[in-house]
Amino acid sequence: MAERNIRSVSELVRRLEGIGVSISIAQLGRMIDGKTQHWSQDVVEGLITILECRVGDLWRDA
Repeated sequence: MAERNIRSVSELVRRLEGIGVSISIAQLGRMIDGKTQHWSQDVVEGLITILECRVGDLWRDA
């Protein structure tokens, strides 16, 4: 996230909302912390778009 100048989960949520992806700060925080096993396709696609990465990159450091 830092590589894309995204300093907080709330900033990431705002960017996702800007491209039409709805998710709460709490839910995205749980996803980032690895406390959820379900990732919706819309959220994954939004993260790929915002972070300019591939699907595998989302779990690279997990």
